[in-house]
Amino acid sequence: MIFCDYGIVLRSRPLRENDRIVTVFTKGGGKLEVNFKSVRRAAGKLKALSEPITWGDYRFYLRGGSNFPVCTGGATLSIFPGLRASRDRIFMAFHFCEVVNKLTPAAQPSAGKYELLLSALQALDVNPPSAWMRFAFILRVMELAGYGLKETSLGFDSRFWEAMHCGSWLEVAELKDDRAAENMLEGLINKFFGEELGITLNTAQFV
Repeated sequence: MIFCDYGIVLRSRPLRENDRIVTVFTKGGGKLEVNFKSVRRAAGKLKALSEPITWGDYRFYLRGGSNFPVCTGGATLSIFPGLRASRDRIFMAFHFCEVVNKLTPAAQPSAGKYELLLSALQALDVNPPSAWMRFAFILRVMELAGYGLKETSLGFDSRFWEAMHCGSWLEVAELKDDRAAENMLEGLINKFFGEELGITLNTAQFV
């Protein structure tokens, strides 16, 4: 079966001598583990499409009885050059991809998560992350994953809480600094991932 879908590369890892297994978060099919053949060779034709934090229009082939589609072609829509030029932005982008990866089961479509991640990467491509962007992104992924806290303010100002869950990235960036609120959110997120889910976010130490 041949099918096409838009997708964002969350991560990649080597397979055998020349191949890669690439985690692609697709708009229509959800998170897929995709075999990219021969892309570790210098002349690999699909190498660019297999790189992390790449947004593309992909063509896949899924053989009967297999759980791993093979990428057979596609077109790169963006590699987000602006965020790649900044260490802070690229680390934040990797962090966002890890959060989505670890809160998304395989092959479970979520157009909301896809659009959220794409909008965050596009925002990072233009501007550096604000102090609140990371927290807002994680809260929104949690909401879409069924662990939402939107209806439980936890003592935060209602306008602040609404902006964190529903405001544009510009509105999030314009929120006033509040060290106490930052510390409370950091503790809340650490408890959720560490104690509730038993998940370690490896990229958290870099953001």
